[in-house]
Amino acid sequence: MIKISNEHLEKYANEHYEALKDKIDIPDDELREIILAKTEKLLEVAQKHEKYNTKFKNRYKNFTTKKEEYNAYDLADNLQVNVCPYCNINPTYTVIKKDGKKITRPEFDHFYDKATYPILSLSFYNLIPSCHTCNSTLKGSEKFSDKTHLNPYSESLDKLSKFHLQIEDSTFYHSINGFELKLESKDNRAHNNIKSFELDTLYQNHKDIVLELIQKQAIYNESYLDELITQYEGTLFKNKEDLQRLISGGYISDDEIGKRPLSKLIKDISTELGMI
Repeated sequence: MIKISNEHLEKYANEHYEALKDKIDIPDDELREIILAKTEKLLEVAQKHEKYNTKFKNRYKNFTTKKEEYNAYDLADNLQVNVCPYCNINPTYTVIKKDGKKITRPEFDHFYDKATYPILSLSFYNLIPSCHTCNSTLKGSEKFSDKTHLNPYSESLDKLSKFHLQIEDSTFYHSINGFELKLESKDNRAHNNIKSFELDTLYQNHKDIVLELIQKQAIYNESYLDELITQYEGTLFKNKEDLQRLISGGYISDDEIGKRPLSKLIKDISTELGMI
C-alpha cells in the first residue's frame, strides 16, 4: 500500500551486493546485475540468468539465519520499514539490542516468488519487508509480477486508491453500523493488490477508527482549531499539520504515512471529512 521511501536505498542495495558477492560462485558482473536489478528489470534478469537458478536455491535460507555476519536482520535494520508496506496495518519493526542480540524483524516477501524464480531470492528490490499476515497468510506463493501488482519499491497503492465513507443512516455519528467503509481504485494492478491482501476485508476491523474521526470532525471545527493554534503553536506543536496529526492520531502527509499503522486510512478519511 505504501511506497518504501528511503533516501539511502541505492547505498543499502550496494552494501547488500558487497556482503553477498563472495558467497555465490558466479561472475561478479552477472551477480551484480541479479542482486541490483530494479523492479522493472527483475523478470528480464531472471529469464536472462536462469542457468544460475541452482546456485541460489539454498542461499536465502542461509541469509535468514541469525549470525554475526551480514544477514536479513542487517538488511531490515538498514531499511527501517516500521509498518508493513502492503497493508499499512501491522508493525514491522526491527529490534537489535545494544549487545548485538537480534530480537525481531519483518519477514521478507519475494515479490517474484522464490519457488518459481530462485535466482531472484536475494535480489534487493525483490525483497519486500512485510508482516506475517501479508507475506505468509495471504500472499504465500501467489504469482506476482510488475504487470499484475504494485511493487512497494517503485509504486504506491496510496496514490492509486482511496478509502471512502458511505453513510447508511443517521446513526453514523455514534455507531459503526451507520456507515460503510470502502477502499476503491480504478487501477487494475492496485485492485489486484487490494484483492490479494484482502485489504477491503481487513480494514472493516478498523471502522472504530473511522467513527472516532467522524466524532472528532464534529468537535474540532475550524474556529476551535484556530484557537488551539493560537494558544499552543510553538509549545505543544510546531504548526497546524502537527495539530492535525495530534487530533487524527496518524501521520497525514503523503511522505510520512508509512511511519505509523493505519495512517493511510486516517489520511484519506480525514481528507474526506474536511479535517485536513
